[in-house]
Amino acid sequence: MPAGHVKLEQIRSLTHGNAVFWAAFSGDGKQLATASLDNTVKLWNTADGAHVGTLLGHGDGVAFVEHLKDGRIVTASLDKTIKVWSSEGVLQATLSGHQEYLACAAVQRGGTLLASGGFDKSVRLWNADAPAALAVLTGHEAPVLAVALAPDGSLLASGGGDNAIRLWNVEERQLQKTLPGHAANVETLAFAPKEKLLASAGGDGTIRLWSFAGEPIAEIQARSPRIKSLAFSPDGLWLASGGSDGAVRLWNVADRREIGAAIEHKNTVYGVAFHPQGRQLASAGFDRTIRVWNVS
Repeated sequence: MPAGHVKLEQIRSLTHGNAVFWAAFSGDGKQLATASLDNTVKLWNTADGAHVGTLLGHGDGVAFVEHLKDGRIVTASLDKTIKVWSSEGVLQATLSGHQEYLACAAVQRGGTLLASGGFDKSVRLWNADAPAALAVLTGHEAPVLAVALAPDGSLLASGGGDNAIRLWNVEERQLQKTLPGHAANVETLAFAPKEKLLASAGGDGTIRLWSFAGEPIAEIQARSPRIKSLAFSPDGLWLASGGSDGAVRLWNVADRREIGAAIEHKNTVYGVAFHPQGRQLASAGFDRTIRVWNVS
């Protein structure tokens, strides 16, 4: 994917009965899953946008959905639970432990390690194949609004209402470093797929890049009042962001330059996700829509 101007061409718009918080493509790129405040996760055929299934079972809005490498689907909900489903949408397990709203979750790329954060100010580590949490990590002084797992599973990042970012050593289950974070809530975190790089963003309208050691690398003035979602392209060269102004923007990671943008959502973009081949981008909005874009 060369640097330069990138065109975002909308190819379809999908809908839920309430705000959409997250979108995720399957590993083979054939399916898109979307999570909504309407308590459901919908499954869509990527090729034609056909609705092919609905996951029912959460008792409150669903904040997160992602696919494991083997095709299983992981969901996390404000009902304080994480659920693991077969690739066909059959419920296999429910993981419980958070004492208040579960606000965010993450899945290790290529593994079965999960992380979650909630309004109880805790971060929890899970294995998708075990019923009990592997660890409960405490230290945040406000609700945890974002978590991310490094691709190799060695590092966990968490952020939230206390404006700080905490880096955790996963193997030792210990805090590695607390970063100054942002001037407002940290609302989204994303690890690059290849380089040892962490991106963060939140209520101050900036995107910040960090090394795995927690050293600041760069700051981007993202041109949105609040950034709610981040996602790296599969090759790690681009970073997508979703903001409170309804904008989806693409950034060149190397020089931090904006290379593309589209403003079609009517308000906040809560989720952005790249197709595994990088040829499409999905955005999930508070306006109850998921918009799928060709990236060219």
